[in-house]
Amino acid sequence: MTDEISFGNKLMVAFLRFMVFVLVIILIAIPVCILLDVLGVLDALGMG
Repeated sequence: MTDEISFGNKLMVAFLRFMVFVLVIILIAIPVCILLDVLGVLDALGMG
């Protein structure tokens, strides 16, 4: 068995890392947006 990783596996790992990064950003953004909404910042910016 060779020790080299195929291009398909590298592509899949890169895609999964990107998806995890996007998921983490979304999970951080949700409570931040809720907090800004509670504090009234979104209304002051015209986004409410």
